[in-house]
Amino acid sequence: MSLKQPQELLKHPVCVIGNLCVDLIIRNVPAMPVWGQEVNGTNHMLVSSGQTGYTAFALRRLGIPTSVIGSVGEDLNGKQIIEDLKSYGVDTDGVIVTPGGQTGITVAIVREDGERAFISTLGTSKDFNEEMILNQWNKPSEASIFCLVGLFSTPSLTLKSAARLLRKARQANKVTMLDTGWDPQNWQPNTIAGLKEVLSETTLFMPNFDEAHAITGENTPEGAIITLKELGPEIVVIKCGSEGSYCRKDDVTFFVPPRKVHVFDAVGAGDTFNAGFLFGFRHDWPLDACLAFGNTTASIYISRITDRWPWLEEVTATAKTSYPFISGGIKI
Repeated sequence: MSLKQPQELLKHPVCVIGNLCVDLIIRNVPAMPVWGQEVNGTNHMLVSSGQTGYTAFALRRLGIPTSVIGSVGEDLNGKQIIEDLKSYGVDTDGVIVTPGGQTGITVAIVREDGERAFISTLGTSKDFNEEMILNQWNKPSEASIFCLVGLFSTPSLTLKSAARLLRKARQANKVTMLDTGWDPQNWQPNTIAGLKEVLSETTLFMPNFDEAHAITGENTPEGAIITLKELGPEIVVIKCGSEGSYCRKDDVTFFVPPRKVHVFDAVGAGDTFNAGFLFGFRHDWPLDACLAFGNTTASIYISRITDRWPWLEEVTATAKTSYPFISGGIKI
């Protein structure tokens, strides 16, 4: 789809495809335990998640019609995920329930400063594959933006498969968005080589800086974003958390500083940023305004204990106040 057709982007839903799981989040953990020992956090919660879930929740809170395709088990956690997504108004008809399967779970360990580490079992997401997505292709067909997220949490969905799916979406005039997440195999050379084909079919590539550094070897966001852009995506966005965010299109790089907030925890922050950026992108805003809206959406989310995903009106007002130098691009 041409980036010059915002009216078409607004007419259709966003389809988010990838991993679904539940997160057990344990907060205020002072240090990782060594084997045979134990440490305590101060509180915990169990939430529906996965990059697909977090992205969909945030998109719906911003008023964007959203469908998802993913896999859950026929268990209480899978039922919770579907019910939670439906409660936000997400179209869950593309969620595949595997009889006898176990839904994936991630234990998110959060430090006192909000930084986090993860331990996961993939459950039914490990068998989520290209054929399953093609069997639900009516959902991407209805959408204008095709989001493929959490790629390394769905190992049966290979890089070759991802490239084919993105190509099929682009041939159908969809905007394609990719956020792979972190590679637990630590970005082996064959993975980085295979990623190049995937990126050549990508409109928006949206890694965080740790991922961008691992892929490119570049030690700065400014260097990483140039190298990533040369691999083929039309637009690259790099999320740098408390250091702001970057975007590059053609030969121009944009930077927007962060909003300073108290961090409750940052689990799901990148996915929430993606939703904010996509909101602006669907409305054909300048790219720096899209970055500002992404920063704002994520910053509100990470500062809350409950009711974490912000509503559109709140993000709009906060973004206009926090970024007066680009508020003219935030046209709501």
